[in-house]
Amino acid sequence: MMPKTVGILGGMGPMATVDLFAKIVQNTSASVDQEHIPILIYNNPQIPSRVSSILHGTESPERELIRTARCLEQAGADFLIMPCHTAHVWFEPVQKAIAIPFYSMVEITVDAVIKNYPTLNHRILLLGTKATLQQRLYQDAFARSGWRLQVPSETEQDLVTAVIEEVKASRIADNPYLPALKQRLNQYYSSGVTAVLGGCTEIPLLFPYLPEQLQKLDPTLMLAQKAVQLARQEDLPTGGCL
Repeated sequence: MMPKTVGILGGMGPMATVDLFAKIVQNTSASVDQEHIPILIYNNPQIPSRVSSILHGTESPERELIRTARCLEQAGADFLIMPCHTAHVWFEPVQKAIAIPFYSMVEITVDAVIKNYPTLNHRILLLGTKATLQQRLYQDAFARSGWRLQVPSETEQDLVTAVIEEVKASRIADNPYLPALKQRLNQYYSSGVTAVLGGCTEIPLLFPYLPEQLQKLDPTLMLAQKAVQLARQEDLPTGGCL
């Protein structure tokens, strides 16, 4: 059976898109090139800032998200995934604008965490953009299953925002805000938090440098694993390449 073609609506940011692509490849059981999954990537860094649109009322990314999704659909993608949590604020209008399936990173993450880590309720610290937390994408999705997440204080969120901005500028191991973040995470661990959820696609890129005692929950990895499963699913409708 030919695998389905994955469409990645990317560019938010580019390094997070690379991370998703790498994790799809790494989680595909293949011994030769021909056993890998076809992937179409539209790395579109020109999509307007999702965070700025939500927090400051600047240009909405909706139109460009829809245009990018339609390009992937027309190019032959059988389904779409999007490695940007904040952009899921516009998930529904994008979904309605295309005829192929579009799978939510948020829902995939929540389902995977609840299924695979049932003892972590109340013990997960959510790290994401201020806009993602303000829109309660994860808090509400987990609450529907009776789960509650820990979230940073306003001052701590300023630190998380600074960390994310440095990752977008390709400063990861040398991120100047990393020591302060590690110190704060150690304090959370002392208060009973045992896991960190990377609610921004830049956060998992920092996981190798965060305190070892904290469990790292990586939505990018969960999305990659789900994409592999979906690409090999026989009952998923197949699109046609132009």
